[in-house]
Amino acid sequence: MSVNKHLRSFVKRSGRLTNSQKLFFYNKENDLNYFNEKKIINYEELFNNKNKCILDIGFGDGKLLINIAKRFPDINFIGVEVYESGIGSILKDISDLNLKNIKIANIDAIELLKNNIKDKSLQGISLFFPDPWPKKKHFKRRIINNYFIHLVSTKIQINGFIKIATDWSDYANEIINLFDNHKNFVRVNEILYYKERELTKFEKRGIILGHKITELSFKTI
Repeated sequence: MSVNKHLRSFVKRSGRLTNSQKLFFYNKENDLNYFNEKKIINYEELFNNKNKCILDIGFGDGKLLINIAKRFPDINFIGVEVYESGIGSILKDISDLNLKNIKIANIDAIELLKNNIKDKSLQGISLFFPDPWPKKKHFKRRIINNYFIHLVSTKIQINGFIKIATDWSDYANEIINLFDNHKNFVRVNEILYYKERELTKFEKRGIILGHKITELSFKTI
């Protein structure tokens, strides 16, 4: 795939929201933990501090992101998700826990990276269990490809990182090959923030199905 193109890696489905999810999702524009950015993000203004910032792509129900943000209160986290239930759930959790270091956007991560993230400004990016699009004819829809790697390489600081986990072995092998062929990344054993992390909902389901969990960590050079 050309480094100039990227197919949308998700299909918007309208799922059912719980009453609490509806309450927070439909009031998101008035929620201080939600933002709808139209320009380059100024992290200091968004978080009211000068802490480093990590972007979490596709946080699902948000439980893992919440857990990590609680453990590292001096790191800022931007979470992006396209599904309404996930937005509603995490906004409720942030409010209940009074967390000050998470901001949420309901946006395609690729569009956010292209249009709203300043070059070399992120400490890192995490991407847990992206849609594997398991049928071969759909591989072109996988979010991690040459275009994605080139894009994130321009947004992450030197000595920053990208953390990925998947339960599809062929996708893991493809990701390894793609990063191995990119001059700006080197594979490392693990990233501090994700040691002894909790399991995600999708991860638990993959384990029940007998899928092998592959965790991949790369540093920028």
